[in-house]
Amino acid sequence: MNDILSQAEIDELMKALITGEGDESQEQSKDGIRLYDFRTANRFTKDQIRAINVIYKNFGHLLSNYLMGTLRANCDAEILSIEELSFNEFNNSVPSPVIIGIVNVTPFDGSIIMELSKEIAYSIISRVLGGTKEIPSEGRQFTEIELAIMERILWQMLKNLDEAWSKVMDVSSTLEKIETSMQFAQIVEMNDPVLLVTMNITIGNESGLIGFCLPHQAIEPFTKKLTTRIWYTSSTRKEVQKNPKNLMNSIINSAITVSTIFNPTEASVRDIMCLKVGDVIQLQHKVDEPVTVKFEHVPQFRASLGKYRNQCAVKILDVIRGEENHG
Repeated sequence: MNDILSQAEIDELMKALITGEGDESQEQSKDGIRLYDFRTANRFTKDQIRAINVIYKNFGHLLSNYLMGTLRANCDAEILSIEELSFNEFNNSVPSPVIIGIVNVTPFDGSIIMELSKEIAYSIISRVLGGTKEIPSEGRQFTEIELAIMERILWQMLKNLDEAWSKVMDVSSTLEKIETSMQFAQIVEMNDPVLLVTMNITIGNESGLIGFCLPHQAIEPFTKKLTTRIWYTSSTRKEVQKNPKNLMNSIINSAITVSTIFNPTEASVRDIMCLKVGDVIQLQHKVDEPVTVKFEHVPQFRASLGKYRNQCAVKILDVIRGEENHG
């Protein structure tokens, strides 16, 4: 938007070219001197933007899996752009109507905005209600039922967002409210810098945009964690510190469930409902027939029944190998 000149600015440039006053500014540009606007100063470093890119790329994979399971359709989410701009520019770029989620993220110092275009919102609503095509969205607002559906979807999306951030830090996102216009969604001052993450979501043959507005003041206390270099060095240190002996001891001392299974016995629901204390159930298992010993529900051995020191016990007879242990 700042690249568009007003008519007055065009007239001044034309006047400067005619009178020759434009040569001075041209010489200044050759010397590398230019005016600096502190209102548009970059607050996010390239490394921080790369870290945000990794986080939301992971979120895209999680979101695709969630939408495929919920909507029963092929879904894909990819990052289109990550750019720094002022909140005023973001505010002016958001159309209406649109799904806007005001999200409180703990421990961030403030809220973030999650924006879904009406195309992708109506596509999700249609498939949740059993349809396969996009609902006509021209010239109408979202109904209360549609907003209730999208609120439930946004809550599930936020769970995926928390999981994507967990590689950097533990966060907990809560949906404060849903709006359909940016008029009621101002979370910072208009000139404050924000980072806008724009993702393209494809559901079947339809596509739309999801945007995340991350104010600089909200994540400023945690910017030191937004560096890919720390992730890689910390993961390398963890690999070096691993102790094979400790790992083996943890496995050896792990508790597992051991159970002995008789052959299954069939009974009607009527018989089961009529059972009383003291009744006897006849099993379809011979006394001398081996029982199956399972470790964590996986058959491993055949054994015979008996007693050891006045306690019920089994004696291992044979090992179950091959496809038998999957039965």
